[in-house]
Amino acid sequence: MDNGAYQKYKLENPDVYTPLTTYDYLDLFVHQLTWTEWLLCGLALALAVFALYKLFFKRKDKKHEDTHE
Repeated sequence: MDNGAYQKYKLENPDVYTPLTTYDYLDLFVHQLTWTEWLLCGLALALAVFALYKLFFKRKDKKHEDTHE
């Protein structure tokens, strides 16, 4: 009914199911980081530690206490 248009389409555009194991260049994990990437990871870690410190160890301001007297 489609005059073979679907068969022509399937011949021109075959379904390709290639497993990922056939690609040699594809790595799931990076085995070596550049210095810039190490620096960014360290900065992110330092900011996370600082944020946790500020969250759990809130300091009272002495100026704030003095204004209530």
